[in-house]
Amino acid sequence: MFNLNLATMKTLKRFLFLFAGACLLVSCSKSDDILPTNDPAEDYLKKAVVTTKTVTVPFKAHFTVWDHSDYSDESCGGAPIFFLTMLGEGNINHMGLITTSMTFCLNGLTGEYWDTDCVFVAANGDELYATIPTGIVIPNEEDNSDYYSSRFNDDMYFTGGTGRFEGASGMAKTNAYVHDATDVYKHKGDELWYTDFFSTGELILVKGKH
Repeated sequence: MFNLNLATMKTLKRFLFLFAGACLLVSCSKSDDILPTNDPAEDYLKKAVVTTKTVTVPFKAHFTVWDHSDYSDESCGGAPIFFLTMLGEGNINHMGLITTSMTFCLNGLTGEYWDTDCVFVAANGDELYATIPTGIVIPNEEDNSDYYSSRFNDDMYFTGGTGRFEGASGMAKTNAYVHDATDVYKHKGDELWYTDFFSTGELILVKGKH
């Protein structure tokens, strides 16, 4: 048995109390660093520095979405602002063949769009979520302008997912080209106008899940 006098016991208790307090502060500090906010850009920057628990991989996607909107839906306020729904398919590295759905608000007069929610679904059911907070569609004046009528290249932020993509973050440029509404593509029996995406960026995955 150890024999501790009163002074030694007081010193030991004081040390243990200070040590516990320091641990609590460090724990809170680390937790606060990765708490999600309502700003996708801020979340992206926060998660990008957490390198010990994540791995960053290139993101490369080529997919097409077709217009499946109900133009009578006034969720965004009504004409000339429309609530649009796009459904599509294609290929994303680290996911393989995918299907996707996108919803957003679009001002038909200015080309501005906002609140885009995207879901990419892999063949095994794993999902990757993304958002485009704001953007604008502009006339396409590139060399391929005979093929595409307009384009946009805005920031798309990854906001988690399921399976391998649980806790995912990162960002990519949309690099998308819109066909004119008269340039329809017969897809699964329906003639629908469509948009091609050639997106690149980086995807931050939680280690052990990728």
